[in-house]
Amino acid sequence: MKQGLPKWMVAVALLLPALLARAQTNDPLPAETRLVALGTAPAATEESFTISSAEDLTVTLTDLKTPQALASATVVVTQGGAIVQIATGNAATTLAPPATTATVTIPGAVGQYTLRVFGEPNASFSVGTFSVCVAPTSNPSNCIPNASLVGNISAQSTAADPTISTLSVNLTVTTAGTYTVTFADDGFPTKLNAAPNLALFQGSLPLPNGLGIQSGATFNLNLGTYTLLAIAQADPTVKAGLYGISISGPAGVAPLINGTFPVGTLTPASQTTNPSAQMLTLKVTDFLFPAALASARGLVTSGNTVLGTTASGGGAPTSFAAPAGPLQVWSFGTPGTDAGTYEIDLNSSSANLLTSAFGIANTNSFSFAYVTSALSAGSYQAAAGDFGVPAALQGLTFAVAQNAVILQKSAAAAIGGTVNFTASASPVVLLVDAQVPAAGNGLFGVSVQAQGSTSLLFDKAQGVTTSGLFDTQVLNLGTTGDFDVMLTDLKVPGQFQDLDLVVSQGSVALGKDFGGAPFSFSATAPGTYQLTFIATPAAQQHYGLYAVAVVYSAPTVTLTASPSTLTTGAATTLSWTTKDATSCMAGGGNWTGSPAVGSGSISLAVPATTTYTLTCTGPGGMTAKSVTVTATAPAAHSGGGGEIDVSLLIFLTAFGLVQEIRRRMLLHP
Repeated sequence: MKQGLPKWMVAVALLLPALLARAQTNDPLPAETRLVALGTAPAATEESFTISSAEDLTVTLTDLKTPQALASATVVVTQGGAIVQIATGNAATTLAPPATTATVTIPGAVGQYTLRVFGEPNASFSVGTFSVCVAPTSNPSNCIPNASLVGNISAQSTAADPTISTLSVNLTVTTAGTYTVTFADDGFPTKLNAAPNLALFQGSLPLPNGLGIQSGATFNLNLGTYTLLAIAQADPTVKAGLYGISISGPAGVAPLINGTFPVGTLTPASQTTNPSAQMLTLKVTDFLFPAALASARGLVTSGNTVLGTTASGGGAPTSFAAPAGPLQVWSFGTPGTDAGTYEIDLNSSSANLLTSAFGIANTNSFSFAYVTSALSAGSYQAAAGDFGVPAALQGLTFAVAQNAVILQKSAAAAIGGTVNFTASASPVVLLVDAQVPAAGNGLFGVSVQAQGSTSLLFDKAQGVTTSGLFDTQVLNLGTTGDFDVMLTDLKVPGQFQDLDLVVSQGSVALGKDFGGAPFSFSATAPGTYQLTFIATPAAQQHYGLYAVAVVYSAPTVTLTASPSTLTTGAATTLSWTTKDATSCMAGGGNWTGSPAVGSGSISLAVPATTTYTLTCTGPGGMTAKSVTVTATAPAAHSGGGGEIDVSLLIFLTAFGLVQEIRRRMLLHP
């Protein structure tokens, strides 16, 4: 007689489609590595590259000592959510003077990698240049073009001196000729402490007369790539400034550079486009929330040309002629007795070209301002909530403004909460004031939604920190379900003092991680969620590297049997529940098929002791649960008369009881 396939082969065949589906599932956030830095730290250089076939690689970091040697530099190579491991440690190394090179190796490299370089510039020059060569170990000087790079470590408002900023720009000359360098202090919000210092290099050498360039200087440039370096120092009291640079060449050739650049603590410009040459109006509004600012100013530039400026405090809006094309809107505010918020609007006669809003901190009070996308006219609700990570805020108040007018404020004594407001058809501005906790770091969320709707129209998570490291990203979930979140401190260049991660939506924290422990959260609807990292750096730590992943949770399965011990041939009821499962398979005895996901039950006769198994699969993998039902033979009876029918036994017992009652009634009428 021909036998069927073994049960285990049948099980594998049934599970194979689900296992293949899992293999093809993209987790919401596969493990990735992210670099965080203090706001005063120089920007890091980051580049990704792909190695198509396995080979041993050597990565060489070289300090080019241009214009002077770096104070330090670190190169780290990661793949996914981990530093690439090597036999003697990992692919991360720090170059420290007097050394000029440092190397790491990557045995059997294949796939995609990310290379990051960060460090400190020379203290006296505030800028330095490095190169990174990624080459086969067998030929370490044969740099792979798409993996190697030349970059700069420059202090954009250094911790040592927040008034100093540097600029490094690569310029490509495609038309040889005479080029003129012009630059000027824009005097915003006040004059620079000294005129900008410019230098022009080709390769690692300055051009003749290319150091300490004066505005109006000319250079004969051949075809090739050049590097422009600039250093500027802001007023020591205001700690902010602005200047413009232009390098123009032969007629009909676009300038090599034509822009305006911030110095010190000046906020980067807001960008907009003027559709045609026309008159524009610039207006600044102090919201007086939570308190009046000492001052707030705005300035508009086109390239390196100042078009107009204005100030708050009752000053009239400024009108000016503007060319068609890109415009930059700069802002600067100073706090009064408390933190404050303000708005800048740039309008034509027929349209609003830009609305920007800003918060200004003061001591331990931090103010924030967020501009939403345009809303339809209607009724809305705004909410703010303290996530309590890593500590509770001491205060959290907020307001909603539109068209430079506050519509509603939260209760002054409340920590967050909700307010209802009616909006016209335009963006609204959310103003938030947060009091830093004693621990130094806090986190809150703010959102806007239409009244009666659960769909968020605006969602923002914000760190409140005096000295912490903060990072946030949007997590797009296309499905509901449970998800696992994993956070790892990669300890490069050093270990964080503490680190925390929060998943939120609106003003509600759905899951929290204190100190790097994994956690899970439930997404009840598809949509966008906020993934926010906040950490306290160790002493003198300006950078940190961490890994994060968000993956589908494995299915949760329960399986019970009642009763679990019975007589052979009797029935038991199997009951089960599942979560995060898309399909299940039954096994054991006469239990087969695909039970429904969610929950269910079935009654089965048990011919012998049997182990029943429910195996469920989902986007997060496969989970199996088993339960054993013990079946015993019926107890043996003596007397040869056979077994007495149970119903007959009950009848005889009841009949005897009735007779005894009648006897007693006759004896005691």
